[in-house]
Amino acid sequence: MNTLSAHKITLNYQNKCILNQVSLSLHAGELVILLGVNGAGKSTLLRVLSGILKPQSGIVSYDEEPIYPLSPVKRAKLVSLLHQDTPYCTMTVQEFVLLGVAPYLHFGEIPNKTHHLQAQKIMEQLSLQSLQHRPMNQLSGGERQRTALAQCLMTNATFLLLDEPTASLDIRRQHEFLDLLTALVKTEEKGALVSVHDPNLALDYATSVAVLSQNQLTVVPRQHGWEQELEHLLHPDYSSSLVCSPSFRFHWISCK
Repeated sequence: MNTLSAHKITLNYQNKCILNQVSLSLHAGELVILLGVNGAGKSTLLRVLSGILKPQSGIVSYDEEPIYPLSPVKRAKLVSLLHQDTPYCTMTVQEFVLLGVAPYLHFGEIPNKTHHLQAQKIMEQLSLQSLQHRPMNQLSGGERQRTALAQCLMTNATFLLLDEPTASLDIRRQHEFLDLLTALVKTEEKGALVSVHDPNLALDYATSVAVLSQNQLTVVPRQHGWEQELEHLLHPDYSSSLVCSPSFRFHWISCK
């Protein structure tokens, strides 16, 4: 089985520990939700897993092969990172999606007919075909996020790392995006690690949840009683005001 693994990752920045002995395994066919407060190190962890950042110690591997010795082009074919901020530019949707084939092109080469057909298929899959000639700066937040996801899919990478893709979306668009991602994970045999802020999204979509707190990571698989375990793990950062109800939904109890 295709597996992206982090083993005892430690990363310090400006004399501050960001990640301390963090380990995680992501398998194809899994959608893992990453939770943590602002500044917990979620974006840093995703960049380490993509190979963009190299930690002081520990190793990231793809099917037991370390990724850091690989060239950026080879890493891009294995792992695709969707950043928090999708570019607000005049590039059209089609042009932006086609950038995803860059790892497969030689210097000076342009996308060929096969690449264009692949882009058309992906844009249709993500309901972007009617927007393909529209500039990115004329799209809604949800449309730009779907376009960024389409670019990630163009790389044919097995693993998708998504950094707060639902942050700027309303509740309907959040669920539409994660419904779409869930279907892709199942039908395309992708592995996805997605950072979000709402723990209820984790309950709705995750095959397991990774909680990043105080520089360390704890993974909770979907199983009986996992809601209470998540509540316990989230309390140190969110306080006991964050409560999981008997109906297994998180809500906030005001201290006033």
